[in-house]
Amino acid sequence: MVPASSSSISRPSEKWLRRFETLGIRVVTVPEVIPSPAVLAAMEKDRAHLASQGILEVLQPIAYGGAFAKIHAWDRELFGSYEKVVLLDGDIVAKKSIRRLLTLEPLAASRDLMDAFNYGVLVLRPDAKIHAQLQQLLTSASAADVERYSTRKRGQAGICDQTLVAGYLAAHHGPVHFFEDLRKSSREHPQSWMLSTEFNLVVSYRSKERCEEPKEAKRVEAARLVHFANNWLHFDALARDRESPGRIDSPRCYRGAFRYWHDLYHHALMLADANTSEGETELPAVPKYSTASAEEGEASPERVQEVFLDFQSRSWARDSEEL
Repeated sequence: MVPASSSSISRPSEKWLRRFETLGIRVVTVPEVIPSPAVLAAMEKDRAHLASQGILEVLQPIAYGGAFAKIHAWDRELFGSYEKVVLLDGDIVAKKSIRRLLTLEPLAASRDLMDAFNYGVLVLRPDAKIHAQLQQLLTSASAADVERYSTRKRGQAGICDQTLVAGYLAAHHGPVHFFEDLRKSSREHPQSWMLSTEFNLVVSYRSKERCEEPKEAKRVEAARLVHFANNWLHFDALARDRESPGRIDSPRCYRGAFRYWHDLYHHALMLADANTSEGETELPAVPKYSTASAEEGEASPERVQEVFLDFQSRSWARDSEEL
């Protein structure tokens, strides 16, 4: 889904639209959702809090509005022919089949840190009433609405528009059916669940200490969906260099997931080229996921600096046309 007023930088180019078409991917232009002054103020407050901690450029280099286009997934005019919809963020890579998600009753998601659920992977049922309510919420929310439905506590960093929608849906259209977790302890104690490591393994929430646990590499390998959240993954750098750190500060136990994203990206490009070429063309083999060596460790500070500076200096919008 692409908002109607998307800038030329964020909107897919004509070349990419043709590629999507050859791959059988439908790109839908959806109406823009203009946030209310109270929502904008809360989002700016979030950014100011991140800036005061010195992590704004890492977590949220551009102003975020991840919930705005997503609410159109409930639009029955667009998706009413489907009984269920699995909503996935664009920064997710699927390593294994996710067909089991379609057996879950909407709403279904994974539990987030302080939110009702994480908005990156969501099983929903298109509903005209919910669609209208969410548009009304984001475009007309007062400061009292933000305080009521946003589940972040005072002083905690958060993406206001997503927490606002999550809190509203949980309050008025729940209960939320939470994904089970790969960890036995989480299944035995449901209230301790945080972000299913099978259907929503979020890399940006995985600390170095957790990565050093032998079990973490097994969770990454077993995960069906890996979520490179919060602008931590430099897709453009990784698209060009399979060995780039991916996330500039990331522990390397996620390197296999970064490489797999790179391989899938280039596989899609080769498929698109094969579908537009004349005559019979041998289709490229589907990439297979493989784990990274546990001995690789973190990227060196010099390598992190090299990739970050390169990322900052390039004009990715211009270069993307060359891929």
